[in-house]
Amino acid sequence: MIKRKIAYCLATLGVSIGIIGAATTNSKAASSAIPDVSEWQGKMTSLQAQNLKNQVSFVINRRQYGSSYVDKYATNNTALYVKYGIPFGEYDYAMFTSPASAKTEAKNFYNRSNKSAKFYVLDYEQNNVTSGSSKAAVLAWYNEMRSLTNKKLVFYSYQSFATQYAGSARNNFDAQWIANYSAKPTIATDLWQYTNKYYLAALGKYVDNSKVVTHPASWWTGTSIASTALADTSAVTTPKYYHALNAAKQVTVNKKIYLYDSKTFSKANRVKTLSSGDSVSIQSVTKRSTGSYYFTTTTGQYITANRSYVNE
Repeated sequence: MIKRKIAYCLATLGVSIGIIGAATTNSKAASSAIPDVSEWQGKMTSLQAQNLKNQVSFVINRRQYGSSYVDKYATNNTALYVKYGIPFGEYDYAMFTSPASAKTEAKNFYNRSNKSAKFYVLDYEQNNVTSGSSKAAVLAWYNEMRSLTNKKLVFYSYQSFATQYAGSARNNFDAQWIANYSAKPTIATDLWQYTNKYYLAALGKYVDNSKVVTHPASWWTGTSIASTALADTSAVTTPKYYHALNAAKQVTVNKKIYLYDSKTFSKANRVKTLSSGDSVSIQSVTKRSTGSYYFTTTTGQYITANRSYVNE
């Protein structure tokens, strides 16, 4: 996605030899390719889609470039993925200017998306925020999407931009997809976009390509959100944890739990016992690096966001 508008051109002389050589070089690696695709790769044909199925683990397809521009071939391409059984996610190249416009952009993105997508991505690599903070805008996008879907939400950016403009807001997402073409990222990374020069034989194009890091391909293409997805082959349609706040910003306790004065939830940090039926006012929800979520209360204390223990 970075430098999306740079076109890769092959010289007329030796094109056939170059294509054959590249296809041969990538023949074994192609089975694990994870490309992202947009209108820059052209309108996909049925034949290309059929060939693509055997060369990728899954595809990540651009749906829109902000709220005002829909990718020309998103509808065509995602319909072909569905037709030929190619797992895919969709991404929104962010152009929002404020938390309010981020919310609108997320809503438009979801409404336009193909609902067979396995996950949704915020591609945030260009800061256009002029009202409010960029971190608040990222969180607004996330919260709106979480209110619309229980599917995995993924944050994408390149390393330096992610830390500067998204900060801790990106920790709410189910996974982070980080681009770094010179070396493996040094920040939390679940999917690593390591190159923008991968030759994908099915399309006859050079594309951005990624590698899984902390989760196997089955985690991305399935419905489980568990951090132990490698060992989890079952389909889970309802997330184990709440990922966002409801309108009332309150939860009701289902069974005995504890209120903590530390995010670590150690026995020493228990400050109060909560019983079934107790109502708790919430100000935020946060994801741990282990994949679990917890609520921060309006009093600055903490409780679990596990659906087995609380209801929104």
